Amino acid sequence: MSAITPPTPDNIAAMLTDSDNDYHDGNDWHLGISAAGNVVSIEVTPHDVAHEELPVERFEAHVFAVEPAPPVASAPVELDAETARELTYDGHGATIDGWTVVAQVETGRSRWTSHHRLVIRNETGEHFAATFRRGLTEMQETQPWEDEQVAKFTPVAPRAKVVRTVEWVKPPAPAPDLLIDPDCRDGKCGSCVGGPCEHGCHQGGGS
Repeated sequence: MSAITPPTPDNIAAMLTDSDNDYHDGNDWHLGISAAGNVVSIEVTPHDVAHEELPVERFEAHVFAVEPAPPVASAPVELDAETARELTYDGHGATIDGWTVVAQVETGRSRWTSHHRLVIRNETGEHFAATFRRGLTEMQETQPWEDEQVAKFTPVAPRAKVVRTVEWVKPPAPAPDLLIDPDCRDGKCGSCVGGPCEHGCHQGGGS
């Protein structure tokens, strides 16, 4: 049998952000949410159309701080090709004529050239991006925006992307069992009821 509404990361996120907090009511879910540090653990027990419980499904949400959103330009800009070319050579953090390199990534390759994307920022904090090619060998001396007078950059905005990785760690050691005298455990010794035995014979791990 399948769930009335299958739990997915998207509708779990929608549930957590729903203003009246009753997103799950119509889906026949039993929900459990807990937090440890910045990690929110979510357990959902869905039900089928006969209201029978299905296996628990588990999700995690990781909460992290983000920078304030920068302003977004409404129109492309054009730089002279020489300035744009120099920005690709100078690399991350370089500034020329008020333009700062924010990122430069290789997006692919063909037989003779590599393909790149350059992201730059102006003095008001707006971001723009353009693509260019570069030769892969000395025989292919293709330069960024070669034979062009201008380089056209389009407005872009940053979007955070979370990449899931798994790290295998040693689990914490279980806490040692407290040594309690059976008479104390069974309530025969009034001074030790409900707690570890305080008798000298049990101090320091004795018996």
